[in-house]
Amino acid sequence: MRKPLPIAGAIIVSFALGLVISLSGSGAGDSSPGSPIDLPAAATQTWFPPLGDYDTSGEPLDDERFDALMAALGEAMTADETLADIEREAGVHLWNFFRRLAVPATTEEQTDRVYAYLVGLGERHPDHAEAITDNVASYIDRYAVPSTNPPPMSSVLVNYTYRDWFNPGGKPFSDAQVDGLLGALAAAVEIPEAASDFARESRTHFSLFANRLQGGLVSDEQHARIVDYFEELKTRHPDAADAIGEALLRVESFTPGRVAPNIVGKDTEGVEFALEDYRGNIVVLIFSGEWCGPCIGEYPYHHFILEQYKDDPLVLLGVNSDGNVETIREAKASGKAPAYRTWWDGHAEVATSGPIATTWGVTGWPAIYVIDEEGVIRHVRNTRGGQLIATVEEMLRELR
Repeated sequence: MRKPLPIAGAIIVSFALGLVISLSGSGAGDSSPGSPIDLPAAATQTWFPPLGDYDTSGEPLDDERFDALMAALGEAMTADETLADIEREAGVHLWNFFRRLAVPATTEEQTDRVYAYLVGLGERHPDHAEAITDNVASYIDRYAVPSTNPPPMSSVLVNYTYRDWFNPGGKPFSDAQVDGLLGALAAAVEIPEAASDFARESRTHFSLFANRLQGGLVSDEQHARIVDYFEELKTRHPDAADAIGEALLRVESFTPGRVAPNIVGKDTEGVEFALEDYRGNIVVLIFSGEWCGPCIGEYPYHHFILEQYKDDPLVLLGVNSDGNVETIREAKASGKAPAYRTWWDGHAEVATSGPIATTWGVTGWPAIYVIDEEGVIRHVRNTRGGQLIATVEEMLRELR
C-alpha cells in the first residue's frame, strides 16, 4: 500500500502555503486598522465529505470513499468562487483534500489518480505547475507511511486572520486591536472544518491568540471582554472546555498586564522557594536549559546584567529544564551558566514538560518574562540580548 501523505507534507506545503504567503500584499493581507477578517470561501463553506469518514486507522481506503473525495475536489476546484480567485482559494481546497488522505492507506492506483489530477491542475494553471509537480517521486518514497492524525487547518488560515497592526510593540492595546484579535480568533475557530473536533482544531489558534496578546498591555476592560468571549465558547463547545480553559489560563495569567502566578518549587540545591519571595524587585524569569543552544547564547547578557545591576532591585530567576539536575549544577559551578537562583523543572517524564513550564504554557526556549515590582508581567516579547538590557534599564528608571 502507498499513500499520498507526502503530497500533503511537501507538494502542498510548497503550493498551498506558497499561495497563502503570496497574499501578504493582496486584499487578504490588508494591514490597515479596522480591516475585516475575510476568509476564503474554501474555508467558510463545506466542500468535502466529513473528515471522520476518512479515519481508517491506517487501513486501506475503499474506492467508494476515494471516488467521493476526488469528485468533491473536482467540484471545489471548478466552483465559481475558486475560479474567481485561484490564488486565494485553491491552496485551502487542496489542504482540505489531503487532510482526508493523511490517515488511510491508499492503493497505487488511487495515488496515481491523485498525481494525474495534480498534473492536469498544473497544466490548467501553468504559473503554479512547478510547485505542484516538482520532485513527486522522492516525496512519496520519503513519506509513504500512514499517519495517526490529519494535519490541522491552522497552517493555511493564519495569514488570513492576523494582521501586523495587531501588535502594539509593548504598548497598551487599542480597543480596535483587541476587537481585531477577537474577530480573527472567532473567524478561525468557527469554520465548518473545526466543528467535528473543536478542541484539536482550535488549539493552535488559541495559542496564536495568546502569543499575540504578549505583544502589548491589555486593560482590565479589554481583559474582561476577552474572558467573556472564552466563557461563551465554553458554553457553545462544552466538549472542548478543557482546551478552552487552558487557553483562558494563558490569557488571564501569562500576558503583559496580568499578575504573574506564584511559582513554588525547589531550586537546584533542593531548597524550596517562591516567586513571590522577590516581590518589590523587578524580576527577569528565564526558562532555559543546557540542552538549548539559544539559551546558552543568552548567558553573556545575563552575566552582564548580574554585574551591572547588582546594587539595584533587580533579580534574575531561572526555570531549568535539563533532565539531570547535575547538568545545571555543574554549569553554574564552572561559571558558564549565570549564578542566579533556579528552579529545577526537568524532573517530569519529558524534561521540557515539567510542572512549571507546563503551567506557564512554555513551548519554546528560551522564554523570558520581565515582571515588575508589583508582580505584574510587563514584557514577554523583545526580552533577549541587548533588548533585555534596554528593557530592564527602562524599568529601573521608572522605579527610581
